[in-house]
Amino acid sequence: MPDQLLAQFSLPLVCAVLLFPLSIEAKTDTWYQVELIVFSHPAGNDAEQWDATPNLAYPSASRLLADEVSTPVVISQPEQAAPTAPLQPAAFTILPSSQQALRNKAAAIQRSSRYQILFHEAWNQQMTDQANALPIVLDRSGDGGAWPELQGTIKLYVARYLYLETNLWLNTRGEYLPGSWRMPAPPIGPSSLIFEAPEPELELELEQPQRETITADPAIDLESQRVPSTLITITKRAETLEPIYPFRHAVRLHQTRRMRSGEVHYIDHPMLGVIVKITPLPDPRSQATPQAESE
Repeated sequence: MPDQLLAQFSLPLVCAVLLFPLSIEAKTDTWYQVELIVFSHPAGNDAEQWDATPNLAYPSASRLLADEVSTPVVISQPEQAAPTAPLQPAAFTILPSSQQALRNKAAAIQRSSRYQILFHEAWNQQMTDQANALPIVLDRSGDGGAWPELQGTIKLYVARYLYLETNLWLNTRGEYLPGSWRMPAPPIGPSSLIFEAPEPELELELEQPQRETITADPAIDLESQRVPSTLITITKRAETLEPIYPFRHAVRLHQTRRMRSGEVHYIDHPMLGVIVKITPLPDPRSQATPQAESE
Protein backbone atom coordinates (compact mmCIF):
# COMPACT_ATOMS: atom_id res chain seq x y z
CA MET A 1 0.00 0.00 0.00
CA PRO A 2 2.72 2.55 0.80
CA ASP A 3 4.43 1.69 -2.47
CA GLN A 4 1.24 2.42 -4.38
CA LEU A 5 0.83 5.80 -2.66
CA LEU A 6 4.47 6.63 -3.39
CA ALA A 7 3.96 5.79 -7.05
CA GLN A 8 0.87 8.01 -7.23
CA PHE A 9 2.73 11.03 -5.83
CA SER A 10 6.00 10.40 -7.66
CA LEU A 11 4.78 11.10 -11.18
CA PRO A 12 3.26 14.55 -10.43
CA LEU A 13 6.36 15.43 -8.44
CA VAL A 14 8.68 14.51 -11.31
CA CYS A 15 6.56 16.46 -13.76
CA ALA A 16 6.66 19.52 -11.49
CA VAL A 17 10.43 19.30 -11.21
CA LEU A 18 10.83 19.02 -14.98
CA LEU A 19 8.51 21.94 -15.67
CA PHE A 20 9.96 24.22 -13.00
CA PRO A 21 13.03 25.38 -15.01
CA LEU A 22 10.75 26.28 -17.92
CA SER A 23 8.65 28.59 -15.75
CA ILE A 24 11.66 30.80 -14.95
CA GLU A 25 13.10 30.89 -18.45
CA ALA A 26 13.80 34.63 -18.60
CA LYS A 27 13.35 37.81 -16.60
CA THR A 28 13.17 41.45 -17.53
CA ASP A 29 16.07 43.77 -16.74
CA THR A 30 18.54 40.91 -17.29
CA TRP A 31 21.60 41.53 -19.43
CA TYR A 32 22.31 39.27 -22.41
CA GLN A 33 24.87 39.06 -25.17
CA VAL A 34 23.14 38.69 -28.51
CA GLU A 35 24.87 37.40 -31.62
CA LEU A 36 23.03 37.40 -34.92
CA ILE A 37 23.89 36.08 -38.38
CA VAL A 38 21.67 36.71 -41.40
CA PHE A 39 22.59 35.07 -44.70
CA SER A 40 20.96 34.68 -48.08
CA HIS A 41 20.34 31.56 -50.15
CA PRO A 42 20.04 32.74 -53.77
CA ALA A 43 19.23 29.26 -55.08
CA GLY A 44 16.01 29.24 -53.08
CA ASN A 45 14.26 31.87 -55.17
CA ASP A 46 12.29 29.24 -57.09
CA ALA A 47 11.08 27.46 -53.99
CA GLU A 48 7.63 29.03 -53.93
CA GLN A 49 5.50 31.90 -55.16
CA TRP A 50 6.24 35.14 -53.37
CA ASP A 51 3.91 38.00 -52.52
CA ALA A 52 4.12 40.47 -55.39
CA THR A 53 3.85 43.55 -53.15
CA PRO A 54 4.81 42.58 -49.59
CA ASN A 55 3.98 44.89 -46.71
CA LEU A 56 7.38 46.43 -45.99
CA ALA A 57 7.70 49.14 -43.36
CA TYR A 58 9.92 50.32 -40.55
CA PRO A 59 8.36 50.88 -37.12
CA SER A 60 7.68 54.41 -35.98
CA ALA A 61 10.19 54.01 -33.12
CA SER A 62 13.41 52.01 -33.43
CA ARG A 63 17.11 52.07 -32.63
CA LEU A 64 20.41 51.29 -34.36
CA LEU A 65 23.53 49.60 -33.09
CA ALA A 66 26.52 51.77 -32.19
CA ASP A 67 29.69 51.15 -34.17
CA GLU A 68 32.37 51.46 -31.52
CA VAL A 69 32.77 50.77 -27.83
CA SER A 70 33.62 53.91 -25.92
CA THR A 71 36.60 53.74 -23.58
CA PRO A 72 35.50 53.95 -19.93
CA VAL A 73 36.89 56.82 -17.88
CA VAL A 74 38.53 55.73 -14.63
CA ILE A 75 38.34 58.32 -11.83
CA SER A 76 40.57 57.88 -8.80
CA GLN A 77 38.80 58.02 -5.45
CA PRO A 78 39.93 58.32 -1.84
CA GLU A 79 40.46 55.12 0.08
CA GLN A 80 37.36 55.63 2.24
CA ALA A 81 35.07 56.77 -0.57
CA ALA A 82 31.57 55.37 -0.74
CA PRO A 83 31.17 52.32 -3.00
CA THR A 84 30.17 53.19 -6.53
CA ALA A 85 27.44 51.54 -8.59
CA PRO A 86 28.53 48.47 -10.57
CA LEU A 87 29.62 49.04 -14.13
CA GLN A 88 26.97 48.20 -16.69
CA PRO A 89 27.80 46.69 -20.09
CA ALA A 90 27.72 49.02 -23.06
CA ALA A 91 24.21 48.56 -24.40
CA PHE A 92 23.52 48.08 -28.13
CA THR A 93 27.17 48.58 -29.03
CA ILE A 94 28.80 46.28 -31.59
CA LEU A 95 31.35 44.03 -29.91
CA PRO A 96 34.70 43.13 -31.49
CA SER A 97 34.86 39.95 -33.53
CA SER A 98 37.01 38.32 -30.83
CA GLN A 99 33.89 38.17 -28.63
CA GLN A 100 31.74 36.45 -31.23
CA ALA A 101 30.84 32.88 -30.34
CA LEU A 102 29.55 32.00 -33.82
CA ARG A 103 32.70 32.84 -35.77
CA ASN A 104 33.23 29.24 -36.88
CA LYS A 105 29.68 28.95 -38.16
CA ALA A 106 30.02 32.24 -40.01
CA ALA A 107 33.29 31.09 -41.58
CA ALA A 108 31.69 27.85 -42.75
CA ILE A 109 28.82 29.78 -44.32
CA GLN A 110 31.21 32.18 -45.98
CA ARG A 111 33.21 29.34 -47.51
CA SER A 112 30.11 27.87 -49.11
CA SER A 113 29.25 29.08 -52.59
CA ARG A 114 25.54 28.58 -51.91
CA TYR A 115 25.20 31.22 -49.19
CA GLN A 116 26.17 34.82 -48.59
CA ILE A 117 26.44 36.48 -45.18
CA LEU A 118 24.58 39.77 -45.08
CA PHE A 119 24.85 40.59 -41.38
CA HIS A 120 26.94 39.26 -38.49
CA GLU A 121 27.29 41.25 -35.28
CA ALA A 122 27.22 40.75 -31.52
CA TRP A 123 26.13 43.21 -28.84
CA ASN A 124 24.92 43.44 -25.24
CA GLN A 125 21.47 44.53 -24.21
CA GLN A 126 19.09 44.49 -21.30
CA MET A 127 15.88 42.62 -21.97
CA THR A 128 12.52 44.28 -21.39
CA ASP A 129 8.92 43.30 -21.97
CA GLN A 130 7.32 43.44 -25.39
CA ALA A 131 5.70 46.85 -24.84
CA ASN A 132 8.99 48.57 -23.96
CA ALA A 133 11.32 46.76 -26.37
CA LEU A 134 12.45 48.82 -29.36
CA PRO A 135 13.10 47.12 -32.72
CA ILE A 136 16.73 47.16 -33.86
CA VAL A 137 17.40 48.32 -37.42
CA LEU A 138 19.99 46.13 -39.15
CA ASP A 139 20.68 48.27 -42.21
CA ARG A 140 22.09 51.78 -42.63
CA SER A 141 20.14 52.71 -45.73
CA GLY A 142 18.91 55.85 -43.99
CA ASP A 143 22.46 57.22 -43.90
CA GLY A 144 23.53 56.46 -47.45
CA GLY A 145 20.18 56.81 -49.19
CA ALA A 146 20.61 53.55 -51.11
CA TRP A 147 18.97 50.15 -50.78
CA PRO A 148 21.18 47.27 -49.58
CA GLU A 149 20.29 43.63 -50.08
CA LEU A 150 19.16 43.20 -46.47
CA GLN A 151 16.74 45.59 -44.79
CA GLY A 152 14.44 45.53 -41.82
CA THR A 153 14.45 45.09 -38.06
CA ILE A 154 14.54 42.51 -35.30
CA LYS A 155 12.94 42.76 -31.87
CA LEU A 156 14.00 40.93 -28.72
CA TYR A 157 11.83 40.90 -25.62
CA VAL A 158 10.75 38.86 -22.61
CA ALA A 159 7.25 37.50 -22.10
CA ARG A 160 8.07 34.76 -19.59
CA TYR A 161 10.33 33.36 -22.31
CA LEU A 162 12.76 35.09 -24.64
CA TYR A 163 11.30 35.96 -28.03
CA LEU A 164 12.83 37.06 -31.32
CA GLU A 165 10.63 38.85 -33.82
CA THR A 166 12.00 39.30 -37.34
CA ASN A 167 10.78 41.90 -39.80
CA LEU A 168 13.43 41.46 -42.50
CA TRP A 169 13.31 41.53 -46.26
CA LEU A 170 15.78 40.60 -48.97
CA ASN A 171 15.99 42.83 -52.04
CA THR A 172 16.44 40.64 -55.11
CA ARG A 173 17.02 41.06 -58.83
CA GLY A 174 13.74 39.29 -59.46
CA GLU A 175 15.03 36.53 -61.72
CA TYR A 176 11.91 34.55 -60.80
CA LEU A 177 9.56 37.31 -62.04
CA PRO A 178 8.02 37.27 -65.51
CA GLY A 179 8.81 40.00 -67.98
CA SER A 180 10.13 43.35 -66.78
CA TRP A 181 7.65 43.97 -63.96
CA ARG A 182 9.10 45.44 -60.76
CA MET A 183 7.56 46.24 -57.40
CA PRO A 184 7.48 49.76 -55.91
CA ALA A 185 10.60 50.72 -54.00
CA PRO A 186 10.55 49.76 -50.31
CA PRO A 187 11.18 52.43 -47.68
CA ILE A 188 14.62 53.64 -46.71
CA GLY A 189 15.63 52.98 -43.11
CA PRO A 190 15.81 55.64 -40.41
CA SER A 191 18.91 57.78 -40.33
CA SER A 192 21.47 57.71 -37.54
CA LEU A 193 23.00 61.00 -38.64
CA ILE A 194 22.15 64.31 -36.98
CA PHE A 195 21.69 67.04 -39.56
CA GLU A 196 22.41 70.59 -38.47
CA ALA A 197 19.95 73.34 -39.29
CA PRO A 198 20.63 74.95 -42.69
CA GLU A 199 22.48 78.21 -42.76
CA PRO A 200 20.29 81.33 -42.93
CA GLU A 201 19.73 82.80 -46.32
CA LEU A 202 22.41 85.27 -47.34
CA GLU A 203 21.13 88.80 -47.64
CA LEU A 204 23.21 91.41 -49.40
CA GLU A 205 22.34 95.08 -49.17
CA LEU A 206 23.33 96.78 -52.41
CA GLU A 207 23.00 100.52 -52.99
CA GLN A 208 22.62 102.13 -56.35
CA PRO A 209 25.92 103.55 -57.66
CA GLN A 210 24.27 106.94 -58.25
CA ARG A 211 26.00 109.70 -56.32
CA GLU A 212 24.01 112.26 -54.41
CA THR A 213 24.71 115.94 -53.90
CA ILE A 214 23.85 116.79 -50.34
CA THR A 215 23.49 120.44 -49.42
CA ALA A 216 23.63 121.93 -46.00
CA ASP A 217 20.26 123.61 -46.38
CA PRO A 218 18.21 122.44 -43.39
CA ALA A 219 14.99 122.97 -45.36
CA ILE A 220 15.84 120.05 -47.62
CA ASP A 221 14.80 116.63 -46.38
CA LEU A 222 17.92 114.55 -46.76
CA GLU A 223 16.06 111.29 -46.27
CA SER A 224 13.85 111.99 -49.30
CA GLN A 225 16.95 112.40 -51.47
CA ARG A 226 18.38 109.02 -50.62
CA VAL A 227 18.00 106.27 -53.16
CA PRO A 228 16.25 103.34 -51.43
CA SER A 229 18.54 100.40 -51.04
CA THR A 230 17.57 97.08 -52.61
CA LEU A 231 17.62 93.75 -50.71
CA ILE A 232 18.74 90.86 -52.83
CA THR A 233 18.23 87.40 -51.37
CA ILE A 234 20.55 84.73 -52.69
CA THR A 235 19.33 81.18 -52.22
CA LYS A 236 21.29 78.06 -52.98
CA ARG A 237 19.26 75.69 -55.11
CA ALA A 238 20.43 72.11 -55.04
CA GLU A 239 19.02 69.64 -57.46
CA THR A 240 17.61 66.73 -55.47
CA LEU A 241 17.48 63.56 -57.46
CA GLU A 242 15.59 60.67 -55.94
CA PRO A 243 17.61 57.44 -55.85
CA ILE A 244 16.49 54.66 -58.16
CA TYR A 245 15.58 51.32 -56.62
CA PRO A 246 18.21 48.99 -58.14
CA PHE A 247 16.26 45.80 -57.39
CA ARG A 248 13.03 44.40 -58.77
CA HIS A 249 11.47 42.63 -55.83
CA ALA A 250 11.78 41.96 -52.09
CA VAL A 251 11.07 38.78 -50.14
CA ARG A 252 9.98 39.20 -46.53
CA LEU A 253 10.85 37.12 -43.46
CA HIS A 254 8.33 37.90 -40.72
CA GLN A 255 8.33 35.44 -37.82
CA THR A 256 8.17 35.36 -34.04
CA ARG A 257 10.16 32.58 -32.39
CA ARG A 258 10.66 31.59 -28.79
CA MET A 259 14.32 31.41 -27.76
CA ARG A 260 16.21 29.58 -25.03
CA SER A 261 19.21 31.38 -23.62
CA GLY A 262 22.58 29.80 -24.21
CA GLU A 263 21.41 27.82 -27.25
CA VAL A 264 21.95 28.38 -30.96
CA HIS A 265 18.69 28.84 -32.85
CA TYR A 266 18.05 28.67 -36.59
CA ILE A 267 15.23 30.35 -38.47
CA ASP A 268 14.80 28.66 -41.81
CA HIS A 269 13.55 30.35 -44.95
CA PRO A 270 13.93 29.49 -48.65
CA MET A 271 15.93 32.66 -49.38
CA LEU A 272 17.01 33.93 -45.96
CA GLY A 273 18.55 32.23 -42.96
CA VAL A 274 18.94 33.53 -39.41
CA ILE A 275 21.24 32.16 -36.70
CA VAL A 276 20.98 33.67 -33.23
CA LYS A 277 22.46 32.95 -29.84
CA ILE A 278 21.38 34.79 -26.67
CA THR A 279 23.70 34.29 -23.70
CA PRO A 280 22.99 35.65 -20.20
CA LEU A 281 25.65 37.94 -18.78
CA PRO A 282 26.82 38.00 -15.16
CA ASP A 283 24.82 40.28 -12.92
CA PRO A 284 27.00 43.39 -12.48
CA ARG A 285 25.66 43.79 -8.93
CA SER A 286 26.80 40.38 -7.78
CA GLN A 287 29.28 39.41 -10.51
CA ALA A 288 27.78 35.96 -10.29
CA THR A 289 27.33 33.95 -13.46
CA PRO A 290 23.80 32.54 -13.82
CA GLN A 291 23.56 28.79 -13.54
CA ALA A 292 23.26 26.86 -16.78
CA GLU A 293 19.69 26.22 -17.79
CA SER A 294 18.59 22.64 -18.31
CA GLU A 295 15.70 21.11 -20.13
